[in-house]
Amino acid sequence: METLNYLILHSTDSSEAKNLSSQDIVTHHTRPISSGGLGFNRPGFDYLVLQDGTLETLVNENSPTDVDLWGISGGQHPILGRVKHIGYVGGRTLKEAFWKDTRTIEQTKTLEAIVRFYTLRFPKMIVLGFDDPTRTEESKNPAFDVQAWLKSLGVPTRNQYQKLPQVRTV
Repeated sequence: METLNYLILHSTDSSEAKNLSSQDIVTHHTRPISSGGLGFNRPGFDYLVLQDGTLETLVNENSPTDVDLWGISGGQHPILGRVKHIGYVGGRTLKEAFWKDTRTIEQTKTLEAIVRFYTLRFPKMIVLGFDDPTRTEESKNPAFDVQAWLKSLGVPTRNQYQKLPQVRTV
């Protein structure tokens, strides 16, 4: 078994009124871009938390602590290492105009259980929101402040993502 370096929390970037299923997400993620999908060769989440708090496995594995090689992200501030991606259904207002923390009580409880399990299993693992490394005004996925939430749960500081200091160029 590989060590897990990061647990990244996402929203599905969908309306609080849409009760999406795991199959809806798999289809959207794997449908070609030309057909309105994301064009991935597999779902972008390992697990999905439905609005009723049910935890669905989107990427089959032998054990919840198995980690695959797909969990590497790039970008301006890359997160490199072994990663698990957890999505929850929601993250946008009713008409999807704005970001909004739409987690139900049940979703919040499930996300807390996942975070607690992984931080106990992998004591050096870091938990972060999808946009934490590159937060911009246009994107606030998963639509809540993950680090403040972790702090409120009493998650050890060693497991909380430390944001890079903002550097302004003139």
